Amino acid sequence: MSANGIFRLEALAVRLIGMLLGLGMIVMVAVNVANAVGRYSGLFALVGADELLVYGMIWIVMLGAILAARDRSHLSINLLPSAVSGRSATALQIGIGLVTVAVCAFVAWQSFDFVQRIASLNQASMGLGIPMVVPHSAILVGFGGIAAVTAVLTALDIARFASAEEVSD
Repeated sequence: MSANGIFRLEALAVRLIGMLLGLGMIVMVAVNVANAVGRYSGLFALVGADELLVYGMIWIVMLGAILAARDRSHLSINLLPSAVSGRSATALQIGIGLVTVAVCAFVAWQSFDFVQRIASLNQASMGLGIPMVVPHSAILVGFGGIAAVTAVLTALDIARFASAEEVSD
């Protein structure tokens, strides 16, 4: 597959994930409204709805964070990056990327360890009986995904930085 095909496939995957996250939010709002109507009217109660909403929101936030990292649109303090330009800005971006990869990989590793412990206990949620591995895995997937995406972007930044150095020599 050509590089152009890979980029198009990646763009399609990102668009699909974004649409699924949006659809997930819509479903969560519908569940929340139905639960509120049922609870306050006294007609019915959706057992586990609150649990589903919390776990769903955690997954949506973690998957959305991966997309934000991919677009480099995540929250950041840009005081220093806005004060530098050119090669200094690229070098700073590389440094930030390396630190981000290290921190996110560390959090993902710790989450992996925790998920293994939860799995060994066979613990399930009280309302829906969802294995607790499922909600806790969101942290592992989210931070692992951010680390992976940032590693690729940082590698591209390093390649651009090195090729710009060769051009300027």
